[in-house]
Amino acid sequence: MEATPGKREPKKQNWKYLDVTERDIRLMKMIVEQKFLTRPHVIENIFDGARSYAKIRIRKLKKFGYLKAVKTLADEPESYLLGKAGIEALREAGCIVGVRGFGAPDAQDSIEIAFYDHDKKVTDVRFLFERLGMCKDWKSEKVLRAGTKGERKVPDGVFRRNGKGIAIEVELHVKKAHTYRKIFEVYERDPKIRYIFYVCGDASIRGKVMKEAGERWADRMCFVLYKELMEFGERAVLRTWRGSFALKEVL
Repeated sequence: MEATPGKREPKKQNWKYLDVTERDIRLMKMIVEQKFLTRPHVIENIFDGARSYAKIRIRKLKKFGYLKAVKTLADEPESYLLGKAGIEALREAGCIVGVRGFGAPDAQDSIEIAFYDHDKKVTDVRFLFERLGMCKDWKSEKVLRAGTKGERKVPDGVFRRNGKGIAIEVELHVKKAHTYRKIFEVYERDPKIRYIFYVCGDASIRGKVMKEAGERWADRMCFVLYKELMEFGERAVLRTWRGSFALKEVL
């Protein structure tokens, strides 16, 4: 087939093998912990924005079966799950992620579309806190559930700051009042959690959760809009019943 004039034909790669690096292992562990990663997640956070190198590395990892690319929605970038080679690489590296009984998973074929936006935003929040140096020991919902039975309530993420446990809840849809009461009861009984940060999809959701929580949670619960958190980072405004504060002042 003749090449189209003025258009460069894609270069064929003759890769014979791939040496797994520490960064590859970190990428694959992160996929396990966060359920999946999007292409922007990988390029900007795992490869620190080194776009050209990241694209080549992703292609290699896909070619040799370490990553499995999945297309979720038409206007969304491709996302990545672990392929069989990726699962085996984690096993060989002895990667037990988080708590006892949680190791490399079975291969997945798809992402739950109903939770895609929520899970993507949870990962966004994790990466932001890590970039700001506020979080070094994030435990994801998947890790927190590992080794447990039933539908025990766990946060979307937990980390420690200045010796205090901070739970992250990404709230994109309003729940029923009795559901919030049950959630708050769980936090009341959990001595490991000192603060709860609600990252809300919009102001109406924030207002609803604040109302359900009430003033009695004034010293433990903070509220921030997802859009503002992503845009302003440590300058994003957190609201409590006591007033408003910049994130950098609270942490």
